[in-house]
Amino acid sequence: MKLLSRYIASHILSSTVIVLLVLLGLYTFMDFVAELDDLGKGQYQLMDIVSYLLLTMPKRIYELLPVAALLGSVIGLGTLASQSELVAMRAAGISVRDINKAVMIVAGLLVIAALLIGEILRPVAEQFAMEKQSLAQTGTVGTRSEHGFWTRDGNHFNHIEEINSNGNFSNIAIYEFDDNNRLRALTKAKKATYKDGGWVLSDVVQSSIDESGVEVNAISYATWKSELNPGMLNVVVVPAEFLPVWDLLSYIDFLKTNHQSVAQYELAFWSKVMMPISTAVMVLLAVPFIFGPLRSSPIGGRVLAGTLVGLGFYIFNQSFQQLALVYDLYPFIAASAPTFLFALMAWWMNRRIN
Repeated sequence: MKLLSRYIASHILSSTVIVLLVLLGLYTFMDFVAELDDLGKGQYQLMDIVSYLLLTMPKRIYELLPVAALLGSVIGLGTLASQSELVAMRAAGISVRDINKAVMIVAGLLVIAALLIGEILRPVAEQFAMEKQSLAQTGTVGTRSEHGFWTRDGNHFNHIEEINSNGNFSNIAIYEFDDNNRLRALTKAKKATYKDGGWVLSDVVQSSIDESGVEVNAISYATWKSELNPGMLNVVVVPAEFLPVWDLLSYIDFLKTNHQSVAQYELAFWSKVMMPISTAVMVLLAVPFIFGPLRSSPIGGRVLAGTLVGLGFYIFNQSFQQLALVYDLYPFIAASAPTFLFALMAWWMNRRIN
């Protein structure tokens, strides 16, 4: 049985890799066409686009893995069925449950691959890609928005105009309020550098406000005590879905401490937790396509059905998560409900054919 399990698993894995390569080629070409709109912006040339696409390849692999797992499993098992190999296995006493065990091996391997890509390779590659793209287009490696960034740290409200790739700030304003919500001090600095567990402000202008008036002082350097650290700033520089779970957890804890909204980041965290499980569910869904009502259909019909199911899961998952944010549903429910629903469907369909 171990030999048969490896044989079935190898067919499914090889089909999954082929499907993934095809989907990667298609989506990479679409991204290439989109990036051509920025060609010539600053020093952004064709080789920069190619470099950016290569560095963002882990992102596309991570996003396409569940659909590729479903289609690859359908094609792999369908190929064995079309060659009557599955029929011979069943005639030899191999049950659908035994075949499912081989499928579970593939699911486990794909889960490990998803974790490695999503939590180790993707965050580093994505941040490096964004830095190189920013350097080519603007000549800087900082990240800037039209209105900068706002953070809260206790009674301090901080406005950061620019966050550099090394985690330092440029053009920062710190508004300090007292317990009665009255503005008591305003500190502006050209630069903030993180050293030895704290921040050092450069070219500082401090304004102290009290009942007697405003006192302004200009100094070269000042220290700033804050719970912020460069690791947390990756959450601002890089979209939340690209970060490893430990960075997300750290930033979520920081936001909760300062009584700020965490729904978006908790949703990103639970989505990353559920993604490997979604990949396993997609693999398990392939078995009913071979032994269920579609077993008499040609392989093309099974692939089409698998494609529709995979796209249906992707669209439903993305739409449900955004609706959950709008209607303030608990992030765990928003991230897990589509996966659990399709897992229930996979269990029910497999139970019918056992």
